[in-house]
Amino acid sequence: MTESALPEPAGRPARRWPVITGSALLVLGALILALWVARPEEPSVVVYEVFGEAGSATVTYSTFEGEGGGTRQVELTSFPWHQELRVEQDAVHDGVLTVTVGPDGGSVGCRVDVDGVERRSATATGPFTSALCGGF
Repeated sequence: MTESALPEPAGRPARRWPVITGSALLVLGALILALWVARPEEPSVVVYEVFGEAGSATVTYSTFEGEGGGTRQVELTSFPWHQELRVEQDAVHDGVLTVTVGPDGGSVGCRVDVDGVERRSATATGPFTSALCGGF
């Protein structure tokens, strides 16, 4: 008699299919979990906005470029101003946006949105004052 033709021992039902099915489901679940964890993250969209009424202002903002993060500075003589950046999600928390009013005074404000959600906002009034929107 061949092995497949042998009867199952008495009192012990065949349990091969539940074990095979359970094992296959565990392997499939582990594969799905590994693919989900290893998926590339979509970059965040960071939007800087500056508004107000002032003769001039200096905007300093994070560019998230290079190892040190990088910053850029822009001199404004008219408002509003905005800048949109695509940033890796893990870098977003270290960003900063600062608006400094020029010597003629006025009032300015800044706002930072990340993926459509406002994270920080601030205002400043008077010569050489600054609105700081950082740590978003």
